[in-house]
Amino acid sequence: MKKWGLHQGLLPTLNYLIALEATARLGSFRAAADELYLTQGAIAQQIRALEKELGSPLFDRLPRGLSANKKGQDYINRLILALGIIEEATKDVTAVKPKSNSNQIRLSTTPSFASRWLIPRLPRLNEKHPDISLMIDASASVRSFKGDDAIDMSIRWGFPPFPDGHTRFLHGGRSTPVCSPKLLGDKHWFSFQDVLELPLISDSHNNWKNWFETYLEPHFDNKKKIQGPVFSDTNHALEAAEQGMGVALIPNFLIERALIGGTLVQAMDDQYQLESKSAFYIITAEEESSETSIGKVIDWLLDEARTNYE
Repeated sequence: MKKWGLHQGLLPTLNYLIALEATARLGSFRAAADELYLTQGAIAQQIRALEKELGSPLFDRLPRGLSANKKGQDYINRLILALGIIEEATKDVTAVKPKSNSNQIRLSTTPSFASRWLIPRLPRLNEKHPDISLMIDASASVRSFKGDDAIDMSIRWGFPPFPDGHTRFLHGGRSTPVCSPKLLGDKHWFSFQDVLELPLISDSHNNWKNWFETYLEPHFDNKKKIQGPVFSDTNHALEAAEQGMGVALIPNFLIERALIGGTLVQAMDDQYQLESKSAFYIITAEEESSETSIGKVIDWLLDEARTNYE
């Protein structure tokens, strides 16, 4: 097999080739620099370095721009063909691969959503669609719809537009202050002043900061008042609240079962709930019809979410 590399003198530096293609297509170092987010000087330097590697000039420098010479134009034409082949090969490698079992659906979501909302409902999915196997990838990492480790769908907290895929709204982002029954004690609700004096449990979404900005005067220094444990994962914040470590401010979608089961109670009156433009969304590589396995899972998720509202 032929070996490729600069020490064999067969393959120029890839960055130089990319700079060459952009310069030839756009007609100037400046335009190529803008497209590649580099300086004009950096592009010019890369082209000069490439010409040095090849041992031949590729452009005629003109008062008002550049013009590829005969040798340069021939090289550029073949370079464009080569880059096209690389692009097509890359598309083939990264394309969404057909599933060997179309009824096996891989869903990526956060650990808190998986454990607090999704997993307790899976028996109902199995009753409705016993032929569908849902594999849950519970991770804070955002997974891709392409490649060997591709997922079929994800459920994420945020707001559109998301970088990739087709988006479906699942549930709104209203959050409620909650705590353990032991911490609330004999009180019906905590007062506003009570909450300011209690440990406030936070996660990565900064809900308490937004809450203070919503309910306190603009001159209030909320940075000094938000005191309590901080967790990167919402599930850990929920567990800390259940253990009586303070008051957590959590999306309603994730606390429904804990409130029913009594491990958490609402800490304040409804007027102190926090509205958010963020929400839970279902994301797929493309729009799915209800006839596909993925589409059936989406319809089931939407039905379950609507049940929450009723």
